[in-house]
Amino acid sequence: MGPTAPSGWTAAWVEEEAVLPESWDLVLLGEIGDPRVVRVRSGGSEQRFAWDAQDRSIPAHVPAVIAETLRMPGAVESFRSALEEHLLGETTTEEEDFILAQVAGALSGAVGGLLQLENDTYREILLDRGDASRRRRLAEEFAHDDEGWVLTELGADWFSVHSPDIPELGPDPFDLDCTSGKDRPVLSLWRGSGSGAVLQDREDLMELIQWNTGWVEQIDDSAERAAAGDALDAAFGPVAGQRRLRELCSAQTVDGDPIARLLELLNIPRTALLVLDDDPSAPEPTVIEAPVGLLGA
Repeated sequence: MGPTAPSGWTAAWVEEEAVLPESWDLVLLGEIGDPRVVRVRSGGSEQRFAWDAQDRSIPAHVPAVIAETLRMPGAVESFRSALEEHLLGETTTEEEDFILAQVAGALSGAVGGLLQLENDTYREILLDRGDASRRRRLAEEFAHDDEGWVLTELGADWFSVHSPDIPELGPDPFDLDCTSGKDRPVLSLWRGSGSGAVLQDREDLMELIQWNTGWVEQIDDSAERAAAGDALDAAFGPVAGQRRLRELCSAQTVDGDPIARLLELLNIPRTALLVLDDDPSAPEPTVIEAPVGLLGA
C-alpha cells in the first residue's frame, strides 16, 4: 500500500480485488492475465474499458472519464498518451507490471495526482572491484565506445561505473567486459523516492533492497529481506557486522542514510557515496589518453 497523494488518492498493488472496499472510488488498472483493461468505479457504479492488440485507437471519451473520476481534469492528455502507448501493442506476461506502472505514472505529473509509483530513480551507479589492469582495461573500453559510461576509482580496488549524461540510467553487468566472469556479483546503488541497492550477476537479479519508498507490504517479509544481508555477505564479505547488516536489509524505513550504513558494513569506500550524490568533492572519472602518434602527422 501507498504512497498517498495530497489529493487523498492511494496507490496499491493487489492480487485480489476483494481486499478493496466496494464503496471506494477506484481506478483499476489491469485484470489477472490481461493488463489491457481499465475499470473506473465511482459512486457505486463502474465502467470497464478493454482493448486488444488489434485495436488502433483509444476511444476519445475514456481518458476524460478516468480523469473525471479522479477529479483531475489536467490528467486527460497524460492518460490518453499512456493508454495509446502501452495498451495498444503486444503484451507479454513479463511486461504486465511495467505497463501498468507506466499507465499509472501518467498521473504523477498532473496537479493533485498520484505520487510516483516506481522508485523514480534520479541517480544510479554500479560498484565492482578488480585489480589495476582490469580497471584500466574497462576505462579504455568506455573511452572508445559510445555508451557514455565512465569509471571512477574509489580506493581498495573498488570502482564505480555510471553515466554523467543520463545519471538515472545505471549500467548492468553486461556493460562490463567478459573478464568479470558470468558469476561475478556487482552492486548497484540508487536514489529516488527512497533509496536502494541491487545485487546481481550476469545470470540474474540476486537481491533487491529498498528503503523509505513510501510503500508498505501487508505481509511480514522481514525474514526474506534479512536474507539479502546473507547474500551480500557471501558476495563481498566476510562482514564483521553481519547481524547489523541483516537488520539493515530487513528494515523498510531507516533513519538517516541507509546507503551510507550499507557501504560502511560492506567495507566499501565512502567515496562511492560522493559519486552517487554527484558531490563536488567526488574524484574525477579515470581518463584514458590516446597513445601519442595514433593519428599520425
